[in-house]
Amino acid sequence: MLVVARIEGGLKRVNHAVVAVNGHIYSFGGLAGTDDYSYERPIVVYTLDMHTLRWEEIQYSDGGDPANVPCIRYGHSVVAQDDIIYLWGGCRDYVPCNKIFMFDTNRRSWLANEVTGTIPGARMDHTACTSGGFMYVFGGFEEERHQFANTVFRFEFKTCTWQHLNQLNSYLLAKHFMTCVTIDNKIFLFGGRSLRCPFYDNDIMELDTEKMTLSKLAIAGYKPYARSNHSAVVINNKMMIFGGYNDITYEHYDDFNVFDPKTYSWTSVNTIGQEPPRARQGNCCVAVNSFLYLFGGRCPEPKTRKDQADQLMELDDLFVIDTDRSLCSMALQVVLKNDLDTRRLPPTLRREVESYRTDNKLQCTQLNAQ
Repeated sequence: MLVVARIEGGLKRVNHAVVAVNGHIYSFGGLAGTDDYSYERPIVVYTLDMHTLRWEEIQYSDGGDPANVPCIRYGHSVVAQDDIIYLWGGCRDYVPCNKIFMFDTNRRSWLANEVTGTIPGARMDHTACTSGGFMYVFGGFEEERHQFANTVFRFEFKTCTWQHLNQLNSYLLAKHFMTCVTIDNKIFLFGGRSLRCPFYDNDIMELDTEKMTLSKLAIAGYKPYARSNHSAVVINNKMMIFGGYNDITYEHYDDFNVFDPKTYSWTSVNTIGQEPPRARQGNCCVAVNSFLYLFGGRCPEPKTRKDQADQLMELDDLFVIDTDRSLCSMALQVVLKNDLDTRRLPPTLRREVESYRTDNKLQCTQLNAQ
């Protein structure tokens, strides 16, 4: 993979939730070290224009009712169906939520909705993805019961109906900070932390959404280190994970690993080009075509010992990575690395180079008590 560029000065958030829609990455909520979550107020939303690579805080409408807008939170999830983003779960200062919120990206407006069915208990740090017109929700921490959820719920977008798939309940799902991705008609889950010894594992679980069966896969050969609070995306019909943390070994990870669902095998992937992302947890990663956009999260402060891994700092960098290492990206990376003169390039190419060369200057809204 080719690291095309690293751009600083962007969104500094941890455990936020992101999704790409129509050339923009939308980021909702998350933690920042200076923020105060002790009182309720509307969530802050940022977008990254994938053409200009500029972050901005967006202004949105409440759709005529402030109750349509979620409050600030972390540990939530977002997915997109067509041009609508669905936000669910999360927590504000140990106040969890189980209401679903809908955001129209065309009108930049929150929508009213009426939900039916068996609604999941409020939780945080779960994982969610879409498949076949549904959002599937796995695991997470339920504050009211003070335990990890071992359940699978799904939400039908067309009817706004929740369903508890109780036949899929499993102790294997009783974790938080897992990741999941959809490939064809199957959902693959990796990582997370449980309350059962040994607390972490590097197993892959597979949910067949046609047969409605959940199984732990037998994987031969190489496996990534067990971890939680990492990120996962789909590239070329394969699951790619990055980063994460293990609080038993005090390890933060900076490795890319790819799982092939056809061969049930893992491969470690190296990068070339610019400086690769440093080890981190709580970051986000979005895959669009062959490109990865990786940003945010937190990592140990410089010069901290391994057993001081809880002394963390938030990161504001953005990495653009071409997994195909296309000729265009390789040429762009050479221009950037060697600071070549672009004055003779066509205006469109010159603007593209400048967008990769120029750091963001995002001033994030501070969520301080009033």
